This record gives sequence, C-alpha cells and structure tokens, in this order.
Amino acid sequence: MRLIGLGAKCVLRGLVFATLALLLVLAGARMQEPVPGSPFFRLLRDPRVREVQGAAFLVRVRHPGGERAGTGIAVAEGFLLTAFHLLGDPGTGEITAEEILISRPHTEWKEEIPAEVEDVIPPVDLAVLKFEPLGEVPSLSFGDPSRLQPGEMVYLIGHEFLPGGLAVIYPRDGEFTGELGGNFLAIFPPVARGFSGGGVFNSRHELVGIISRNFVVLETFREGGRIYRVERQGAAAVKIDRCPATICRK
Repeated sequence: MRLIGLGAKCVLRGLVFATLALLLVLAGARMQEPVPGSPFFRLLRDPRVREVQGAAFLVRVRHPGGERAGTGIAVAEGFLLTAFHLLGDPGTGEITAEEILISRPHTEWKEEIPAEVEDVIPPVDLAVLKFEPLGEVPSLSFGDPSRLQPGEMVYLIGHEFLPGGLAVIYPRDGEFTGELGGNFLAIFPPVARGFSGGGVFNSRHELVGIISRNFVVLETFREGGRIYRVERQGAAAVKIDRCPATICRK
C-alpha cells in the first residue's frame, strides 16, 4: 500500500510540474504576440503605413573592396535619399561606388536598375540618387523634426516591410552632443542591418529623418558616492524637413 501511495504521489507531482510548464509556455507565447490596440498593432493595420512603404527602395552598391546594401526613400519622381556611407567614405567625402543598383523587392517591380549620384552631403551622411522611374511611388509629406518630443512615437521604413521593416522607436533628440547634436535625431532601439538610408516617420506619416548608423554612448553618473557607467545603444538619423533644393527646385 505504501509503494502504491508513493507512486501516486510521484505521478501527481509530475502532472503538477507538467501543467506549470505548459502554463509558462503559453504565457510566454502570449507575451510575444502583438497586443490588440497597441501602437505596433495599430501601425500594422494602418493602410497609410503600407502606402509610405511604397517609397522604399533596396540600394545595392558595388565597391572595389566589396558590396554594401541599404535603403533609399523616394522623395520626388526619379530621385531618392539614402545614406552617403553606402556610396563612399563620410570622413573624406570620397565616393568609391563603382555601380549603384536599386530595386523594390516588396512590390512587383523587382528588377534592378542603375542609379547615379545627383548630390552628396558627407558631413551628415546624406546622398541623393537619380534614376529612371519605372513605376509610381507615393508622394511623401515632410514633417518638422524639431517638434518631436522625448518619448514621442515614430516608425521606421526599410526596403523590407516584414520582418524587421517596421518598428516603433522613441526619439531622444537633444540628449547627445558632439557628432549627434544639431543635425541628428537620436532614436531607440538600434536599427537592423540594411536600414541605413531608411526613413523615419512621425505619427502623421511625415518623413522627419533618414537613418545613418547605429551608435553606442557610454554615460557616467554618480549616485550614493559610487560612480556608475551605463552603455546606451541607439541609431542616429539626419533630420529632414523638406525636399532637397537640388531635386525639388521651385
């Protein structure tokens, strides 16, 4: 009788552990699902976000030492903005690109066509590419990046829509000085590979920045007589508030 009692207890204990494990797995799965009504979920359902995505291009650049790939955002017929470092060295301003090819892999237009450099602004890692239009792209509106408040929600558009092509980020403009000050927005979290040259849009779907690169900032502060060092990661985006004069002459 005692052996049977011990066996029953072991079986019962095993069932309890199995049930708890199943509940934890289910809870974890629910935590990873978008919450209905959350900002991310609303963006996924917003048709305007899909429309804006139509302005994103894949930019593939061949250099003597290899290939670089990123994103470009069409801001006028036959012109797009992208990150200069895809084309050359921002430090020297030298263009090393031997061939520039663009495409729209998220649409029916997947053919690569050549593009050429129209204008560059190396100090802020910005470039304008010119290409022969092969299809319609949406007409983008420009917002005012200086009106963004710390904690305000924005989103990213890259050459891929999902996975990774859509994100919710938080600008912390003005928190950093030096190379990130003045012309740049500091946004969180860091961007995925291939988002260089992608667009930053506010909640009104207006373009407010072009993504440059990820960064790491080491901050030091004192508390309770002790010194702490915190590593903060994010991405820098050059502020955009209008169509460049070189391509949108009035």
